[in-house]
Amino acid sequence: MTHEPRLPAPPPPRPAERVDICVLGPGAGGRFVAVKAAEAGASVVHISPPGWERGLPGLAVGTRAFIEAAALFHARTALATLGLTPADADAARQNLRPTGEGLVRHMHAAAEALAGGLADARLRALRVRVLSDVARFENAKTLRVGDERFAARHFVLAPALQWAMPAIPGLNEIDCLTPDRPLVASRPVERLAVIGTTDAALALAQAHRRLGARVTLLRGEEPVDATPLDEEALRHVLMGLERDGVAVRTDLAAVRIEAHGREALVHAAGAADTETFDVSQVLVAPPTRAVFGDAAWQEAQVALRDDGAPVLDAFQRTSNRRIQAIGAIGGGDLFSATLERQADVIIDHVLSGRKLRAMPATRLLPTSPEVAVVGLTEKAARGEGEIRVLRTSFAWHPARVARYRGSDPVAGEIKVVARRDGRIAGCTIIGEGAGDIAGLWTLAITRGLKLADLADLAFPDCSRHSLTRRATRLTVFGWPRSAGLLLRLARWWWKLRG
Repeated sequence: MTHEPRLPAPPPPRPAERVDICVLGPGAGGRFVAVKAAEAGASVVHISPPGWERGLPGLAVGTRAFIEAAALFHARTALATLGLTPADADAARQNLRPTGEGLVRHMHAAAEALAGGLADARLRALRVRVLSDVARFENAKTLRVGDERFAARHFVLAPALQWAMPAIPGLNEIDCLTPDRPLVASRPVERLAVIGTTDAALALAQAHRRLGARVTLLRGEEPVDATPLDEEALRHVLMGLERDGVAVRTDLAAVRIEAHGREALVHAAGAADTETFDVSQVLVAPPTRAVFGDAAWQEAQVALRDDGAPVLDAFQRTSNRRIQAIGAIGGGDLFSATLERQADVIIDHVLSGRKLRAMPATRLLPTSPEVAVVGLTEKAARGEGEIRVLRTSFAWHPARVARYRGSDPVAGEIKVVARRDGRIAGCTIIGEGAGDIAGLWTLAITRGLKLADLADLAFPDCSRHSLTRRATRLTVFGWPRSAGLLLRLARWWWKLRG
């Protein structure tokens, strides 16, 4: 009689390590959460799946660096308009274009400068455990990463971002440009077709034109969950593009692309006609989409959409309230992200128990003129009830007159949308420095301030914030109509008194 040898019992599973916050994913928002939580004294684990590029904010910073370089290069033309260029200036020097190698180096340097504050070395210096492995949930509270297990008070999903490329026949046959790769160092951009109506498409079309390329803008897909752009603001932006020489053909959409060596033919069609554009390069600027991957969501008790991604509420929370995302919703455009603010909200909620609070939607478009939208647009606000609209123009602001002397035809304005009781519902700012002015309006909407509250603020006349006071000053005695009535009554009273 033989006895089979007994196999040794498997070792018991390692106990799960308890941490305050576990960040899962390569997105830039997750790194903001890790840095801020570690600085606040929390225990943090950052897990990024292997094979994914780090989702650092260099994507938007590099693109913004390209746009700013184009603005600096374009500024020299204003010198001639204002009569500040020497009469015997060298024509060759005036027509000199920046090299592709220089622009690419500038973009990379700008991206690396910001990425250093969120790199792995910075995380480790703050005692954040940085892991690169496949992670899967064992249950609603525990995550397994290789041989290690983590039980966190809160899990933060930081999904990677991918371009939602349009389904245009022939697009895969060409080497197209994208917002994170707006040019190739060895190929100057001569004739460019920009496909898309996102903020990045509008800004990059203007930037390439300012750098000397002939640019045609064609209609594309607008992000479905983007903060809507005010119709007047869009009209100002398109005026700015046409002023710089961009051929705005948003009545046409690209339907097919033919590769011709290193160049291409873009076939576009509209409601009434079709047209073919012979271009040297094509830039596609689609919205971005979040890619979560598979982390055993069913075991984590997370409800899923039809495409397999977690269902998120307005605060980016999943059905498992321990699991929350960052940077997964908000329009899919590069320049409107509020990752640092979202990270602050998550940290305050997890470490201090502060209640999650909705923030007004924001959108920033770095064109010339710059556009910032905070809260509701006029069209959206009218659907919610009676409103009043107040405006003030950038045209005669002292700083603007000192710089342009009225030579720039696109002046811009601040348009404020307020409810009947004076509470501010939204603000659209069109003009230089719009993104900086928008912060005050975000605070006003978040705190439920009224127009009269902002009318009491004092700013230097040369400050752009003085436009905020000017836009609300007529509401000191109520709405402009009632203010005019009170003024007439006051004049009548003083006339009776002699």
